[in-house]
Amino acid sequence: MRSHLATCAIILGFAFLTGCGGARSPEAADFKPAAKEGGQDAAPAGKAQAAGDVAKPIPTPAERKIIYTGTLDIVVTNMDEVLPQVEKLVAAQKGYVAKSEVKEDTGRRRTATFSLRIPVDSFQGAREGLIALGTAERNAVDSQDVTDEFADVQGWIKNYKEEEDKLNVLMREKRKDEKLEDILKLSKRIEEVRRDIDQMQGRLNRLVNRTELATINLTLREVKDYKPPTSPTFGNRISSTFAESWDSLLQFGQWVVLTVVALTPWLVVLVPLGIVGAFGVRRTTRSSRTSTRPTPPPAGSTASSS
Repeated sequence: MRSHLATCAIILGFAFLTGCGGARSPEAADFKPAAKEGGQDAAPAGKAQAAGDVAKPIPTPAERKIIYTGTLDIVVTNMDEVLPQVEKLVAAQKGYVAKSEVKEDTGRRRTATFSLRIPVDSFQGAREGLIALGTAERNAVDSQDVTDEFADVQGWIKNYKEEEDKLNVLMREKRKDEKLEDILKLSKRIEEVRRDIDQMQGRLNRLVNRTELATINLTLREVKDYKPPTSPTFGNRISSTFAESWDSLLQFGQWVVLTVVALTPWLVVLVPLGIVGAFGVRRTTRSSRTSTRPTPPPAGSTASSS
């Protein structure tokens, strides 16, 4: 009996020691590896990171690559005074005029269009300065986030350059072996990789240019004694309707005059053709009447019949 109790005690003690050794302490159970700065090794909350996957760092707002495009339609009262101010404002913001065009047709209002490139940091200030030149009829801003595309292009360039380095090392080894066929194949592949690197680099340069410099599409329209639109009243609606109707009548009159002027040189050809055509129609009409007129019976036919 004593031996049996001793055996049970030994078994219970061994089980107790084994359980204590296999259990984890609270510190070990709750331990997580510290994430590196920037969050590169930190897995998203609530999701287990797959084996071999590397979490990409989330760019901060300052690191995002965004293309800004602004559109401004401004009414000005004196185009001659405003044009130098536009150039001065762009120069003050350290930008440049990518494209400009001034239309000055006779009898029409003058208009000017610009494509301005402004540093992103000065984008808002430049827009405010341009709006102050007149009355803004349109003020729009469009943005395009190209952060992912920017990172992808950089990754492609890095991979291509690593491949190019490996191919150049292999080329040096092949030259020692003096195998012409292998050398030609490697040389062709190196050229292809270099061409891909140049294309990706050009694409990256364009992205950098578009993200560092914002674009402002500016349209200036000159209107003498311009009055900003106000809340329409019944009297204003009557006057505006009459003005629009009068303008339409003037445009119709101009169209009639221009049509007559355009047809005048053709009278030299159209008048003779009209005369010949009228004479031909008249002659045809006469001949048709003659052919359809009934023929009188011969003389004496009535007497003989009686």
